[in-house]
Amino acid sequence: MSEAPVGRGTRPGPTVLFHWLRSARTAAYWLASPIDWAARRPTEKRGLPPLWLRRHAGAVAKFESSAREMASFLDDIGVLSREDDVLDIGCGAGAMAAELAGRLGVRRRYVGFDVHEPSVLWCRRRFARDPRFAFDVARVASPYGNSSGPPATSYRFPMRDGEAGLVVAKSVFTHLLEPEARHYLSEMRRVLRPGRSAVVTTFLFGREGPQRDAVRRVFPHGSSTGTVRWRSARRPTAGVAYDRAMFESLVEAAGLRVQWIYFGYFPGRDRLTGQDIVILGH
Repeated sequence: MSEAPVGRGTRPGPTVLFHWLRSARTAAYWLASPIDWAARRPTEKRGLPPLWLRRHAGAVAKFESSAREMASFLDDIGVLSREDDVLDIGCGAGAMAAELAGRLGVRRRYVGFDVHEPSVLWCRRRFARDPRFAFDVARVASPYGNSSGPPATSYRFPMRDGEAGLVVAKSVFTHLLEPEARHYLSEMRRVLRPGRSAVVTTFLFGREGPQRDAVRRVFPHGSSTGTVRWRSARRPTAGVAYDRAMFESLVEAAGLRVQWIYFGYFPGRDRLTGQDIVILGH
């Protein structure tokens, strides 16, 4: 049975006020973008996306460092070979693409997709001269892209069966409820080459002991079974956490298995200090 928001005021769609505030924030960053560009022009950071696109992907200050840390993590665990094609789920404005460019073989492919069309269009312009890179707009209904369209559960990842040597989903499952998470895991299984790995970040928790109270403070709202929790009642996808056993059951149902987990947040902390990193394989 799918887990979905329950109770009063827990509709998964953003409110009108949220849309207005998000649009106002985007406009403010858009107006500030020329100043940001002028400040970066004498430096080596001229290739960064405009300020408003960097902010859409999260904290502006962490746009580069977060991707750099993930790329270093991939190096440390040895899951990326120069002979691999890479699928980047939720590529945003190309932070991981820039980091992986030097790690990608001359004849290999990087494919990124995102629900936010302006970010994808910028990436296409930024990497237009590099034939290894391709970017796809996931035209599905999403509070982070277009609010109308088919459900995310209908989207087919833009890679052939068994084509990807590495799949990366950074800060994606932290915004997916169970039906979408199930579908994305299934698609990851389809495109991932046997013997290779997928790396996803998420928030995992246990429902017993000290973790129980900690997760309720940080993610106060949840499903009827308590296996999926979220930070905002009106915007559940703004921050989603999964019971670890439940998440592992979703992985298994998709035909994948958990190879290793690096715990970045839980157990027991009362603030979001980092996401858990889960390594998946066949």
